[in-house]
Amino acid sequence: MPQPGRSWGARAGAVGALLLVLVLGLLQTSVLPSLPIAGIRPALVLMAVITLATVSDDARAAYWGFLGGLLIDLLSAAPVGVNALIFTLLVYIVGGQRRQFDRVNPVFPVLAGAAATLLYYPAVVLTLQLLGFDLDWGRQVWERLPRAVAVNAGATVLLYPAVRLMDRWTRPQSAARYLGRARGGYFS
Repeated sequence: MPQPGRSWGARAGAVGALLLVLVLGLLQTSVLPSLPIAGIRPALVLMAVITLATVSDDARAAYWGFLGGLLIDLLSAAPVGVNALIFTLLVYIVGGQRRQFDRVNPVFPVLAGAAATLLYYPAVVLTLQLLGFDLDWGRQVWERLPRAVAVNAGATVLLYPAVRLMDRWTRPQSAARYLGRARGGYFS
């Protein structure tokens, strides 16, 4: 059933956004482990979601954060729910500051992506340790974190145009209303 106020273009944009996140998730979990950049696999889905959180002014980024994290959980060896929870929290923490900045400024999404990376790696390692996994903090976080920030910031620069386009296509439209004639309409 069509939703009021949603045009065909907005629905097509939502499908396009879903395909973008799916392709990014598949690249992140199946292709990039074989082709690391500076020894790091970019967190493409997280960077796309954080970029959306910084350029949009509604709650779509939280939904995409949860769904993108769940996709990464399903496509990787991580326990289901770990990335879904962390992505959603990062969208709230990092992306929630976007209202103070210009929405078309590409610098803030890159800085937000770097901040999200700084929080993401320790959060994943801590969460996995709480779930009983034996991980070395020095190797998993402190050695990789500077390179991960640089790689993910670069990924954010590359993803920015696609995410801006996705934001434009999926932005909620207000429902058109018939106002009738000026002041009073036809039935006054």
